Amino acid sequence: MEKQLKREEIYNGKVIHVVKDEVELDDGSTSMREAVLHNGGVCIALKKDDAYFLVSQYRYVPGKEMLEFPAGKIEKGEDPDEAILREVVEETGYEAKDIRKLGCIIPTCGYCSERIHLYYAKAGAFVGQHFDPDERIELKRYTYSELKQMILEGKIDDAKTIALMYYLEANEIDA
Repeated sequence: MEKQLKREEIYNGKVIHVVKDEVELDDGSTSMREAVLHNGGVCIALKKDDAYFLVSQYRYVPGKEMLEFPAGKIEKGEDPDEAILREVVEETGYEAKDIRKLGCIIPTCGYCSERIHLYYAKAGAFVGQHFDPDERIELKRYTYSELKQMILEGKIDDAKTIALMYYLEANEIDA
């Protein structure tokens, strides 16, 4: 275990909070840790008939169009189980039914506190999409076998989507 001795606030934004901590190590020595604090996210494999919904959108940081399972940020104080119900409607327009939480991943444990909660559900009633003003999302559908092949070909390189595919297979959902 490491004990936090001192914290320096570097940046506090809409999505992330960056800090630099001085910590005491187990042998009594000290070190510095830079950390990105994040409220976390949710991601869902939403199935309708024989195919899953994915969203295609340009992602600024990697500088390219990404293909991902629908996902979003957890608001401060929001429960992940509530966040996924909100996000699935916002991005796909469909309500989720028969929802199952499959797991949780920590995508970048070396410097970020983000945890992404992974879900599976069937598409319920269509109620309409509600994008954020700065979102440009195209909704697409692929079968499980198409998604596996796209991952192997490097056409899908989003970590949460790849992890959620593993959880689908491990839980024998379409495996």
